[in-house]
Amino acid sequence: MVISIVYYTFCYGLRQILLRKPLTEVTVADINTECNISRTTFYRNFNNVVDILDVTFDYYYHRYLNNRRTEPNQLKYFFDYWKNHKDLVCIMTNQCSYVIKNIIIKYADIYDSNIFFIDLKYALFTTILSRWSDRKKELQKKCIIFFKIIR
Repeated sequence: MVISIVYYTFCYGLRQILLRKPLTEVTVADINTECNISRTTFYRNFNNVVDILDVTFDYYYHRYLNNRRTEPNQLKYFFDYWKNHKDLVCIMTNQCSYVIKNIIIKYADIYDSNIFFIDLKYALFTTILSRWSDRKKELQKKCIIFFKIIR
């Protein structure tokens, strides 16, 4: 998945705005001002503000899924990868978590497309990452120990 410069500009701009104000208060005008891009360009690429988050999270989740395949310690990679995008994780879990669930469904394969399994992945993803972003390394080490025990 490749993200164009226009999409990247909108994604980055919205992430910056969401550090200052909640998603419910963000307008297209805010995004246009932050990104220095016209209203026409916005509507040519997106229907609404949440569409930007959908594209953003889709991109990072897709990248995570592709890159993790080559990692020997996937749990450590999970934390390291999302640590680099903790602002996005906090925004998504606190303001529009349904986008996360939709992306998980989008990338579910035949083996994990069961709705209960998807709910479990979603719950683990949002809970672990939101708690971890508050407590950093301490929780990462505890999670690694826990997952070794339940294997």
